[in-house]
This record gives sequence, C-alpha cells and structure tokens, in this order.
Amino acid sequence: MAKLRIRPNGVIQYDVCVYGVRFRETSGLPATPTNLKKTKAVLKRLNAELALGTFDYKEFFPDSKKVEKFELLKRAKNPALTTPYFDTFSKDWLARQSHQWKNSYRINVVSIMNNYLLPAFGNKIIDTITLKDVQTLRSDLCNLTKDSGKRKLSNKRVNIILVPLISILHMAADEYDFPYPLARLKPLREEPSDPNPMTQEEVARFLATVEPQWRDYYLVRFHTGMRSCEVHGLMKDCVDFTHGLIRVRRNWVNGDLTDVKTPKSNREIVMTPTVEAALRRAVENSRSEFVFTHPKGCPLDTRYVNKHLWYPTLKNAKLAKRRPYETRHTAAVLHLAAHENPLYVSRLLGHSSTRMLYEVYAPYVINAARQDGSAFEAMMREGNA
Repeated sequence: MAKLRIRPNGVIQYDVCVYGVRFRETSGLPATPTNLKKTKAVLKRLNAELALGTFDYKEFFPDSKKVEKFELLKRAKNPALTTPYFDTFSKDWLARQSHQWKNSYRINVVSIMNNYLLPAFGNKIIDTITLKDVQTLRSDLCNLTKDSGKRKLSNKRVNIILVPLISILHMAADEYDFPYPLARLKPLREEPSDPNPMTQEEVARFLATVEPQWRDYYLVRFHTGMRSCEVHGLMKDCVDFTHGLIRVRRNWVNGDLTDVKTPKSNREIVMTPTVEAALRRAVENSRSEFVFTHPKGCPLDTRYVNKHLWYPTLKNAKLAKRRPYETRHTAAVLHLAAHENPLYVSRLLGHSSTRMLYEVYAPYVINAARQDGSAFEAMMREGNA
C-alpha cells in the first residue's frame, strides 16, 4: 500500500510498497494544507488501484527513473506480460525507421510523436490500445479550433498524424503477436484544396511591385513552376547555360540539402530566353554556390521568403492573399492557356502524368485563356457555312 511522508525539507513524498518492494517518489510540493489535500486525493486513487491490481507506476509518476525497475518487477511477477509501453516501443521504432527518411520528414514525425501520439498513448501498454482509443484521438484532433473558431487541423493533416501510429501498431502487432487493432480504421475523406492561380495581368502587377532584387527570383518561379524547395536548392552547377537547361536535382528543406521529392521531380527544364536572362543575372550577383540566397548569403529559407517577400508584395500590389505555392499553379495554368503541349507542361512541373493538369487546372485554363467554347462554335459555323 502507499502513504504520505513529509521529508525533512518540508516536501511531500509518496511512500509506495508494491510487490514487496518499497518505492519513494517526491510530489515536488511543499506541505501546505492545499497541497496536502491534493496529494491525499492522489494517494486515495493510488491505493484503490493497488487494491484492484491495476496500479500503473508510469501513470502516476511518468518521469520517474524507477518506472523501468517497477516494470521489470511487474513482469517478473506476471510472466504473461511481455509487451512494452507505447513510448518505449515508439522510440525503438523511430530508431529503426528514421535512417530511411529525409531529415525534414524525420523532424515532422518527431513533432507528431511529441505533440499528439505520446501525450495520448505514451503511458499505455501497446497491445491495450484499441480502435476506440484511436478513434477518440482522431475525433479530438478534428475538434481542435483556432481562436477564430475555425478548425485547427484539416482532415488531411489528421490522416498524416495517424500515419506513424498506424506504422507503430503494425510493427508491434507483428513482433509481439497480438491482433492489429486498426484493421477497420478508414482514413478521413480529404477535401482537395482549390488552386488560386494568378492571371497574366496579376503576375505582371506582382513582378512590377516586388523589390527589384527579387524580381528575377519570382520571374523564374512564375515561368518554370519550380517548387520553393527546388528553387532554394538550385545550385550553380545545375544551371547549364551551354545547353539551356535547369537541372532540378536538389531540395533545400529546413536547413538541409536533400534529394528531390519524387523520381519525376528529377528533371531538366528548358530555359526560355526570359528565364535564361534572369538566371544569368542571378548567377552573376550570387556570391554563393546557390543561385538565389538570403541577404546574409546563406540559402533561402521558405519562412523568410513567405514573411518578407511574398505576402508583403501581394499586399502592396493589392492582390488577393494566396499561398506561395500558387506560383506553381499559376505557371501551370498560364502555360496551358498559351496552348503549350500538356505533356511538356507536365514534365516542366515534374508530374508523373498529365492527369493532374486536366483534373485540377482545366477550369482555370478556360478563364485564363478568356475562352468559353466560342472557338469551337466559330469552327462549327464555318463548317456549316
């Protein structure tokens, strides 16, 4: 059983005897009447769980160095208990899997673990996590709101948060031979975000408004559709003026130079005269091995570009607020509106096929080209004349 003690320094201590072994844990609280009331309430619950045989040391003292000692003792008394706590197994899973990932993805997974999964399941024995537990977590995530009252996390983000959990439980179920609990869990339906590309006139207004030293940077983005990470990772050795090619080979993400996003992203972009002129100016002005750099000379950071360049320029140009990724959507729409071959546009963007062009950009191409079927109508009239 357990009781309270007051240490010589006046701090309340829990004195727990379980499986014939004594454990002492500090509450960290001075022995005031209020704190004694709080700790007595904890003690009452602790003794109740000891009596029921459901006491979990980690639940009461999650940061204690004695958790492992208690767990070994518990398993010695109950040989049938073999599966680890979720946080213990998840750390092992992370160590075994992370060598396969880019650093940016590893950082994202660690963030998901620390912010969502460990708070929810860290103190649970891994084979006790049920479908209901995961559905409850998912529901809680969907109900998170911003100060404005809007949802904090989209369905897509919630699905992404559950990906590491699904992988962890799959591996644990296989290694410890218990039924995988999420076989019936279906991902949330993801609503695609609508593109918001600029028109040709809006691009011209943006380029006329942006600070002169950044005009070539945005000109390349609007004309090639390169992703932020691709432009920021563009090095001089991949700008081939001899053959008129931009070789997309690297990404700059969260301070790391990595491989490109997908095999199709590894591509060559043919320079138009306008793009070539912009790149020649950029290469000549850059004192770094990178083509476009921060004013301090280091590679560009997406957060810096968004905060100091993109959004202020939109505001100054009196253009509607939109995501920085719209430079890519704009490039796709305007190339198609100019009647470029869809296969060429698909390769320009690094898409695996032309399917996305037709599914995503078709309505915007109609608007950008100022066409609504009148060309077809005129052709048919000529044929019937």
